[in-house]
Amino acid sequence: MSVKELLYHVEQVEFVYPDGTPALRGVSFEVWRGDRVAILGVNGSGKSSLLRLLNGLLEPTGGVVRFSGTPLTERNLNDPAFGRGFRQRVGFVFQDADAQLFNPTVWDEVAFAPRQMGLPEEEVRTRVADTLNLLGITHLAERAPFRLSGGEKRKVAIACVLSMNPEVLLMDEPIAGLDPRMQFWLVNTLKLLHEAGKTLLIATHNLHLLPDIADRVLILSEDHRLLADLSVEQALEDEQTLVDAGLLHEHLHAHGSTVHSHLHPHEHHH
Repeated sequence: MSVKELLYHVEQVEFVYPDGTPALRGVSFEVWRGDRVAILGVNGSGKSSLLRLLNGLLEPTGGVVRFSGTPLTERNLNDPAFGRGFRQRVGFVFQDADAQLFNPTVWDEVAFAPRQMGLPEEEVRTRVADTLNLLGITHLAERAPFRLSGGEKRKVAIACVLSMNPEVLLMDEPIAGLDPRMQFWLVNTLKLLHEAGKTLLIATHNLHLLPDIADRVLILSEDHRLLADLSVEQALEDEQTLVDAGLLHEHLHAHGSTVHSHLHPHEHHH
């Protein structure tokens, strides 16, 4: 029986921005190879900050984030051996695709990271062609990214990460702002990536799609703490925790002389 690899060990992590704004308080959890984890919380709960810590873009102000046993510190990430390997193994898709796209054409955009890795040009061309084909965007290859629709930009941003063939995919609100057809495409793509062995960590506040994108849920509170680490089934049944996290709210409805209360997800208000 094979032993699963512990990828992330997050221990009592704190993060405070330079202006004093707290983002995370005492957060601890583990992620194993092949896990499919949703990071759930309202806007401002610390989801994006946590993903940036997991990607090494931020360094904790307290506690430690370890990847395969090595702390994600600026010093370790600047070490050529560890830093290069980490960047090849972990890919990050930002919430705002425009923050990720800056090359003159989609082809150049998707080729950028493999070229930065120093791969031979023939290998770069193969990776770009395979990735564009996988995501069904070969027809966009010569287009300028800034002229694409929002959904097309999201596909290109994902292609840029997949061209590195990372083991771990970190995604910040990937479903936000997508129309139903694009949501279906993305959910299906995430399923295929997980079946191919990718480890997925996806920040979201969309309760309805949880069963399709995750097996496990980390729920962040509005005061930046980890409220719960549950299976998707447990999380969706635990209404009180979802209310405490600000993800469900109570509406009162009158039916004749009787008043009923119903719980509603907050996601439509973001």
